[in-house]
Amino acid sequence: MKALTLLPVLTLLAACAPATQTQPTYTYEGEARFLLLPQKLRVTYTLNPGTHEVRGEYRNLSSGDTFTLTGTQLTGPSGETLTAKIDPGDSPRLNASLLGFGISNVPLKASGTLAATVTATRLIGTLRVNGLSYPVTLNRVR
Repeated sequence: MKALTLLPVLTLLAACAPATQTQPTYTYEGEARFLLLPQKLRVTYTLNPGTHEVRGEYRNLSSGDTFTLTGTQLTGPSGETLTAKIDPGDSPRLNASLLGFGISNVPLKASGTLAATVTATRLIGTLRVNGLSYPVTLNRVR
C-alpha cells in the first residue's frame, strides 16, 4: 500500500526537475593569412542554447598555440552571429632592460576578437589582433 502512495509523489518530483539541454559542439578548420603567412586554424566551441554563451578554444595548428575562446552566438538574418574574445591565458611575458630603460610584463602572445557568421557548413568572419583585421573562412568538421 505504501508503494502506491509514493508513486504520485515521485511523479510530481520528476516533473519539477529542470530539463537539461544538450550543448552542441562545433568544430571548424581552415587556413587564413596573417602578415602574409598562411596559418592552419581550428576553432572548437560548445554553445549553451539557453544563454547563447560559447566556450572553447582557438588553435593555430601551424604554430601549436592554443587560446581560450569565450563569447556569444546569436541568431541573425543570414545565420548565427558569433562574437568571441580569444585570450592567450598565462602566456610567457617579456621582461628586458638596457642601460636602465626597459619593458616589463609584456605578453608575447596577443589576445584578439573574432566576429563571424556561422552557417551549417562555414564560419566566415574577421579576426582582429593588435588593431589589424584578418579575414577568416573555416569549414565545419563533422
